[in-house]
Amino acid sequence: MLEKILDQLNITALNAMQEASLKAAAAGNDVLLLAPTGSGKTLGFLLPLILTLDPAIKGVQALIIVPSRELALQIEMVFKQMSTGFKVNCCYGGHPVKIEKNNLAQAPAVLIGTPGRLAYHLRHENFDESTITALVLDEFDKALEFGFQEDMSYIIRQLLSLKQRFLTSATAMDEIPDFVGINKPAEVNFLRDVKVLPNLQLKKVDSTAEDKL
Repeated sequence: MLEKILDQLNITALNAMQEASLKAAAAGNDVLLLAPTGSGKTLGFLLPLILTLDPAIKGVQALIIVPSRELALQIEMVFKQMSTGFKVNCCYGGHPVKIEKNNLAQAPAVLIGTPGRLAYHLRHENFDESTITALVLDEFDKALEFGFQEDMSYIIRQLLSLKQRFLTSATAMDEIPDFVGINKPAEVNFLRDVKVLPNLQLKKVDSTAEDKL
């Protein structure tokens, strides 16, 4: 299946980070994936997830929690491009709840969403969480920064069948909050291979003579 997916994405080979993530996940570990934005983290967790999906199970098997609508839609797009045959749905603030509820009536194998909207659907029993065995907290550092800890904690407390957790971050994490429940994760750290450049931008501003300093 992996070769077929890469063909669908027009990718000839995985990068070192994606290979390391696949290997860590295949061992059954929880995975802490540390890599900069734009390095291919999405494939780093999607590929291991897909390899564990069971077509015989009709409920949600994998839940991906993200801090923004844009990221949710991006991951959904990549998943659909893989042409796996598994259903995926996306839930986020600003999207009509009625449409999402109708989509969830026939449960997707993979559900992607923002913390607040996923918590809403859980509270209203719009999907069955008992079949979810894999959890991804993507850009977890951003989710904490945006104040989603309470919703994420609530969601994770409902997931009683989890077998594997993935946590991704574009920044190093000194400590992982207890509510995540991640157990001795295999750390895939590619942050140390990145040279940090000064975030300087030069801009030209035209002004009249009297406005100049």
